[in-house]
Amino acid sequence: MIKNILEKVIAKQHLTFDESFKVMNSIMNGEVNNSQLAGLLIGLKSKGKSSTEIAGFASAMRERSTKIKTNGKTTIDVCGTGGDNSGTFNISTAVAFVVAGAGISVAKHGNRSISSLCGSADVLQELGININLAPEQAESALHKIGIAFLFAPNFHPAMKHAAPVRKELGVKTIFNMLGPLTNPAGVKHQLIGTFDERAAELMCAAAEYLGFEKVCFVCTNKRFDEILLKGETKVFEFDRKLGTKTYVISNETFSYPKVPLEEIAGGDAKTNAEIILSVLKDKTLNGAFYTVCANAAMALYIANYSNDLEVCKLAAEASIHSDLAYQKLIALRDFAG
Repeated sequence: MIKNILEKVIAKQHLTFDESFKVMNSIMNGEVNNSQLAGLLIGLKSKGKSSTEIAGFASAMRERSTKIKTNGKTTIDVCGTGGDNSGTFNISTAVAFVVAGAGISVAKHGNRSISSLCGSADVLQELGININLAPEQAESALHKIGIAFLFAPNFHPAMKHAAPVRKELGVKTIFNMLGPLTNPAGVKHQLIGTFDERAAELMCAAAEYLGFEKVCFVCTNKRFDEILLKGETKVFEFDRKLGTKTYVISNETFSYPKVPLEEIAGGDAKTNAEIILSVLKDKTLNGAFYTVCANAAMALYIANYSNDLEVCKLAAEASIHSDLAYQKLIALRDFAG
């Protein structure tokens, strides 16, 4: 099967949903060797991925993942594809606590760093949080605290066959797009940052096949996988009831100042943990604070907290100023299962 798939990809022909689903299962079964997998990933990258391929790959991953249940409340994930080489701190990780502090359940799906200095798992571990909770413990945290971290390797054991090749290649592949689309809690609402606008467009088209109710894919200045307040952020929004729309937001949308990239630059896990604490604990009004609040506002909008972004922004700020966001961090740190 893999030989036929490789020949089709080399000929720059898109795979069908079923072909994508089956080849992903073959990968997870260990039936595709490292050379074949590397060839497939580079071939897809060279050809250009399709939304159908993304949906097929993601559906197979979802089916094989270890799942947890939400508590029936609206639950959201906030994450990015990575691979944008921005060097920022872990913005979406900080956002998760702000959104939880505002009363929306957050199932934060993440991993260690693949291409950056510090992944969400790395910074959370530096903050004293146990990232290796068993699935049933993570489910309990989500129900009791309103926030949980879902460490990808613990929920996608079949992906162990792909991990070495992905690490060795060291370039963006379709897997950058798949992680955000395969949350083990099956969240229906999500804020996803992408490394370019084409990825956002493709993932938004794939979202229709993946059971989302409301999801926004964002990309700033055509290359950054967060809402950054230094330029224009293009938003691709899919709403199950209202369809798909695209629009542009900026710092002016939130009545915030422009924030240069150097004001939100990160580093290793220790540096990024200190930045997150400066926002959540110290409440320092700086570029990091404004950037976290802007992203949290969009997440709250997606979770239907309010259809007014200004209301969502004020709720994000209140989550920090009231200490509720920081209390969520402490509660997750102290959670013993």
